[in-house]
Amino acid sequence: MKKTKRLYNDKYIKRVQNVVGLILVFGIWFVLSNYTDIPNLYLPSPQEIIACFIKYSEDIPRHIISSMYRIVIGFSIGSLLGILMGLMIGWSKNVRNTLEPLVEFIRPMPPLALIPLFILWFGIGNKSKIIVIAFGAWVVLVVNTIEAVRNVDPLYIDAAKSLGAKTGDILRTVLIPAITPEIIAGIRVVAANSFGMCVAAEFMGTEAGFGYMIIEGRRFIMTDLLLVGVLLITISSMLVNGLIKLIERRITKWVPRREE
Repeated sequence: MKKTKRLYNDKYIKRVQNVVGLILVFGIWFVLSNYTDIPNLYLPSPQEIIACFIKYSEDIPRHIISSMYRIVIGFSIGSLLGILMGLMIGWSKNVRNTLEPLVEFIRPMPPLALIPLFILWFGIGNKSKIIVIAFGAWVVLVVNTIEAVRNVDPLYIDAAKSLGAKTGDILRTVLIPAITPEIIAGIRVVAANSFGMCVAAEFMGTEAGFGYMIIEGRRFIMTDLLLVGVLLITISSMLVNGLIKLIERRITKWVPRREE
């Protein structure tokens, strides 16, 4: 009973601290933008940002849908391919000897530097943007999964083999549960990176999306519109991260966690 009460109090205190932190940030922003000599061109006030949200409220859903479409598809394809390839390389010595040199060669390539090349190959449309995001996700997760497999204690695998477990059983009951927490941690990193790669790809040319809003804000010197685009990216990324954390808690209930 005491432990439950303490946990409740800790969660309540944490929420209060979170709210206080947000109020502090917005309070400083409000004061700097309204009661100092900083021009609104450099730092629009919260009121101007809200007014901009309202002004473009009809267009904002279109921009969100356009970017999230690219992010979700690219992130999903890259994550799936990265995890599957990483699992094969980490598990099979023959596959590792064949494919790991290729992975090590590709890994240092910055995805953003390849955007012009992908546009040349696949055009200025959604395809090149999705491939940029997928490539960035694949690079991170293939390496992440390889290392996760290597970090599994061989004693667990040997114990399963001694009990007569076949390869499929070992993968299903030992390896995959053991590497899942590390993979999900990698997925959270990739999800956040995907927003940045999407915006960078959209900078090269698009008719809708987060990057389009930022480019339009810069082109017409509308700092409020630019910041609205940045805030939409931040909020969307936080929501995706929260969803991944929720899924993580549900599928890794056996993993001990520090009390928050």
